[in-house]
Amino acid sequence: MTGDPGEAFRPGTVSENATAEGTANSDDRLIALLSYVTQLLLPVVMPLIVLLSESSRKRPFQRYHAVQSLALVVLFWLIFLSASVAVGILQIIPLLGWLVGAFALFCLTPLYFLAGIWLMLYWGYQAYRGRRFEIPGLTSFLRDQSWLPSAQ
Repeated sequence: MTGDPGEAFRPGTVSENATAEGTANSDDRLIALLSYVTQLLLPVVMPLIVLLSESSRKRPFQRYHAVQSLALVVLFWLIFLSASVAVGILQIIPLLGWLVGAFALFCLTPLYFLAGIWLMLYWGYQAYRGRRFEIPGLTSFLRDQSWLPSAQ
């Protein structure tokens, strides 16, 4: 672990500064794409298959994106569940709770899910292009936990 807690939230490289993986072949890129895109229909399944398969131990590009995709979907669900609990608690307050609940249900929830869909598709496309990118905050946390290899 690093000594500075704020180091986990350093800016990540999302597209232009992402490093292209020279050793990733078309199969590696396709599996990396599927690790992100399948999260939209069957969350967790594809990254777990990649991580549990014997051949992925020899494929660092696949493992990198499977771990990152799995952590990302877990983070999305934790944020959604936390927000749901917070809105549920606010429902106790008569008028304010109704207004907050309606706003969250009709405005924030669709935006949250549309943003999640867009991000999964975008990061899947970047992975398919053979890029090894960092998601701000998340990738450095995964490296600090030794779930991802250190940056080269």
